[in-house]
Amino acid sequence: METSKRTPYAKGTHIEVARLEADSVVAWFPAIVAKPIWKNNLLVEYPFGKGSELCNEIINIKHIRPCPPRASVISFCVNDDVEGFQDDGWWPGKITEIHPKLTYTFKLATSGKKVQLHQNTLRLRYDWTDDQWKQVAQNLSGTKFTGGDRVEVSSDEEGFNGAWFQGTVVKSVGHKFLVEYDALKDDDEITPLKETIGEEHIRPSPPAIPVTNGFKVLDEIDAYTNDGWWVGVISEVLDDQKYKVYFKAYKEQNDFELEQLRRHCDWVGGRWIFSLTIYNPWQALEM
Repeated sequence: METSKRTPYAKGTHIEVARLEADSVVAWFPAIVAKPIWKNNLLVEYPFGKGSELCNEIINIKHIRPCPPRASVISFCVNDDVEGFQDDGWWPGKITEIHPKLTYTFKLATSGKKVQLHQNTLRLRYDWTDDQWKQVAQNLSGTKFTGGDRVEVSSDEEGFNGAWFQGTVVKSVGHKFLVEYDALKDDDEITPLKETIGEEHIRPSPPAIPVTNGFKVLDEIDAYTNDGWWVGVISEVLDDQKYKVYFKAYKEQNDFELEQLRRHCDWVGGRWIFSLTIYNPWQALEM
């Protein structure tokens, strides 16, 4: 079929469909492509709620987008631009209050209504622009470090791609920071190495994310080796305490104990972002 060649949305693709009011997008609803049909239209299925019957609808491709990046933050901040999962769709709004147990007050942009939502049913806002995802800016100021702050440092030097080295800020030097490393040593191999680091190569120490049930194959992790944390992927589970890790940047594979691994997360836009294991938003509601 000629139409199927023109659309990137093949049968079975998970997508999101725009809810329109006065020609403006007010929400995005998860759906699955049932099949491409004439011209630029798709037959889609909405899996509304657990155990509900599927609802079918014909949608023009201009009102469809891929599912946003499967990522979430360690915690949200007041005034964050987010989307909350309500009434089977993702609705834009803002965080107005932070509560215990990863619960937040979410104010819907469309109605101004406020509801309390768990973190599992919130996500950062992304816009689909020019066939790529762009995260909505959160208006966060640059991270400031002071003497005594625990940090991690990266390097552009060959052979250090994907590695972060732990240290402590000694002092700020203009827009840079003097850092003393925990494990890296000076030329005498005794004195802790100190370096002046630019803002683009320094981040806070990541939060300790509990690993209660171990890791699974394809989980993205950091492995502690060669005095630093190196990003890799679980390629094989040897037992509940030992894993084989593949380092894509170096095309190498090594064995590690559970205590040598941590869940991978990235410092993006002034907050910690990590990959979600939950894909289905209705599954998140059951946690």
